[in-house]
Amino acid sequence: MDQNKINSSSEKPTKQELRKRQFEERKAKATGSMREFYDDLERRRKNRDKYYAQGVVYEELSKDHLHHQTYEQRLAKAAQLNGCEFKEAKPFKKPFSSREHHGMDNHIGWCDGQVVGIRRAPFWGGGCFLWFILCVYMLFFSVVNIVFFWNFSYAYLIPVSILGPMAIHKIWEWGAWMDKIEFNRHTGLVRMPFSFLRRRFYVPIEDIELCEGPVVQAARGGGEMATGSLVLTKYPKRYWFRPTITVFGGMEQEHWASIVRFMDISQPIHRHIHRTIEDHFRDNKNAMGTGPFPESMKKYLDAEDKQVNRRDVW
Repeated sequence: MDQNKINSSSEKPTKQELRKRQFEERKAKATGSMREFYDDLERRRKNRDKYYAQGVVYEELSKDHLHHQTYEQRLAKAAQLNGCEFKEAKPFKKPFSSREHHGMDNHIGWCDGQVVGIRRAPFWGGGCFLWFILCVYMLFFSVVNIVFFWNFSYAYLIPVSILGPMAIHKIWEWGAWMDKIEFNRHTGLVRMPFSFLRRRFYVPIEDIELCEGPVVQAARGGGEMATGSLVLTKYPKRYWFRPTITVFGGMEQEHWASIVRFMDISQPIHRHIHRTIEDHFRDNKNAMGTGPFPESMKKYLDAEDKQVNRRDVW
């Protein structure tokens, strides 16, 4: 009897075998995009097994690309880049969001491992939305004139209204680098975007706080847009008033805390960010869209698989 119990317990599948069996069952039932999702998971798992076999997962790599500087040294570097010293800002009336991360989500947006690029305004905000509405109106106006009145005078508006939104979106993408806030992990500095009256300047991450703003809602139950502001506790002396960077579309506390964690070089980049690093490596673009993928981060990825092959990415 005891021997039978021993045999039955030895035949019981392990947790790993059960998970693999369940995965195969779900994959067999999946179709379309879900099947592609499971195929991608399977490919990534096989690649990870290969990296473990190669012995590269835990291999120590140089961290010379990180700044290894104190706050005071980085503040002096920012002042040198700005061409002027910093001054203390007056106390802010509203409370700041916590810099501590407590949630499970660590995704932060465009990231190549060196830089996180945060755009201040989404595509549907401001003038882009108005131009899109204008193009829809032109298309409707020209079609009505042709179908009901046989008036072809406005026929040229049809290609204009179709190509217009595409052109607007391309222009919006082209100008992204001017509107992005650049969080550089390798320097510990943040480069603020252009504005009509202010050129770009640098500031250490320690001198930036997030103040979550109100939700701006359109009339009659239309769309709504959250807002948030990056408030500086120190800013360049050449400015009379403290620059405040408003982020339309909002920035939640967990998002801000994830960015602060990314800028902390005492810990590796969170694994949730690995996918966006891989995407930028595959496209050979940096997070700002102004050049190729950073050379210093290529050592953490497999050149053939376009996948992170290290346990820790610094």
